[in-house]
Amino acid sequence: MLQTAMISKAGGRRNNEDYCCFVEADGIGCYVLADGLGGHQKGELASRTIGEALLGFFKASPGLNSQMLINYIEKTSQVYLSVQQADAANKNMKATLVVLLTDGSNALWGHVGDSRLYYFQQSVIKSQTKDHSVPQKLADSGIIKPEEIRFHEDRNRLTAAFDGGNNLKFEVSAELQTVVNGDAFLLCSDGFWEYITEIEMELCLQKTKGAVPWLNQMERLLLKRAEAGHDNYSAVAVRLG
Repeated sequence: MLQTAMISKAGGRRNNEDYCCFVEADGIGCYVLADGLGGHQKGELASRTIGEALLGFFKASPGLNSQMLINYIEKTSQVYLSVQQADAANKNMKATLVVLLTDGSNALWGHVGDSRLYYFQQSVIKSQTKDHSVPQKLADSGIIKPEEIRFHEDRNRLTAAFDGGNNLKFEVSAELQTVVNGDAFLLCSDGFWEYITEIEMELCLQKTKGAVPWLNQMERLLLKRAEAGHDNYSAVAVRLG
């Protein structure tokens, strides 16, 4: 059984430019989170376009393998490009994406930008996506520590995103991950993970039962720390069994 919880809130901003949703088809759940980048035009349209398009392609042809996920993302990129080209006001809109596919026995995911996916086994992070950002490159080079990405002055400088380019650079897990009861996933925008450390994600998971209380406990931590005017924040929690 897959337990799911979602939050998507404006935070300290006037508008919420994040989008998250999920659907199930043929026993496969498709979970999507997109973040319209702040400071660019029409972030809400950008994230909604990506989320709705990808879920639509999945529902039309449900599948759980790397090539199908690549196809969903590539087709979504073409829809995104057409929306940009339809109106000059949409020219500069940009967004991130993280997507999870799972049937409760296997899982697959993909992402572009700095929205993240964390995979937990026995309440410990087994793997997580790497941001497509300048600070992530610095961390990969050993110039800064991974935990310093959260507070780096260039943390909003992305090296890849949905930006209307014809050569979208995204990553998809090459192989299916076998999952079992007790495993969990967290998809989240940077407005969420900037305030919650990985250790805290694990501790909250250990102390709670179910996706809803896990997500609620992390949100309480976020709200205690967030300063006035903080970013939109969104997250999707998925727990197995």
